[in-house]
Amino acid sequence: MDMRDFDEAEVARLTPGLALALPRMPHRGRVGEVRAASAGASLELHDFRAYQPGDDLRQVDWNAVARTGEVILRVRQDEVSPRVEVLLDGSRSMALSPRKAGCARELALLATEVGAQQGLSPTLLVGGSRPERVQGQVCRAALRTASFDAHDDLHAALARLPPLRPCGLRVVVSDFLFEAPLPALVSRLAQGASALFLVQVLDAEDLEPTGGEGARLVDAESGAALEELLTEDVLAAYARRFAEHQKALGVAAARARAVHLVVPAPQALRALVVGPLRPLFLQAGTA
Repeated sequence: MDMRDFDEAEVARLTPGLALALPRMPHRGRVGEVRAASAGASLELHDFRAYQPGDDLRQVDWNAVARTGEVILRVRQDEVSPRVEVLLDGSRSMALSPRKAGCARELALLATEVGAQQGLSPTLLVGGSRPERVQGQVCRAALRTASFDAHDDLHAALARLPPLRPCGLRVVVSDFLFEAPLPALVSRLAQGASALFLVQVLDAEDLEPTGGEGARLVDAESGAALEELLTEDVLAAYARRFAEHQKALGVAAARARAVHLVVPAPQALRALVVGPLRPLFLQAGTA
């Protein structure tokens, strides 16, 4: 595992000047309305969400059940506000190049470090072949050893990951380059979070395959060849499918009130923070 593309020192230099973009305005949910969006530990009602197995039935809003026919829970502010949850896709496609893997690690580390600086409780989930959940200062060590070795994609990995927990902010770092029911996937990722950011890390070859003599399009997870030689026609077809996929992902994000950010991995972290990542990482003092 080559860690030269994982610049922890640059993350440390950037962290003091940044703040995560936490929810500001009350968020109107499908059933009710948020009464508070700031961090805190009060028991003030914060949001509503669908019942999940294991939830406390004492929090069921029976009036909402009567109106909608669905089992709806009241979520209290102390369940969602003090936490930032970062989910890192551990599939093999995230290591298409050393820089893509390094960029993904840097973004996950920056989100946890900035969150901790703001007094939030950072949680990191890594969806590799052996999924793990860590909290607090252990996040840095976990990112150093995280393996992008899963043979399935993030959508499939959610079934074996530790369950997502209610939080104020959830950041998902993935390339999102897989076939999945995107509305259902994004809705699941948004569940229990006051705000969701989909940070799509893309290598140069993801954005625009170069082809060349003998080059083939290959599934990074399975290693199976998806196409014959990368002719101009094959590359054009890939570009069309990629554009359609990106549009569908953007629509799914908008419907779930999530923010979709496209991050070119070859760019330096500092350039990303002041460029495509500006909606997530604010300059300290402006949050």
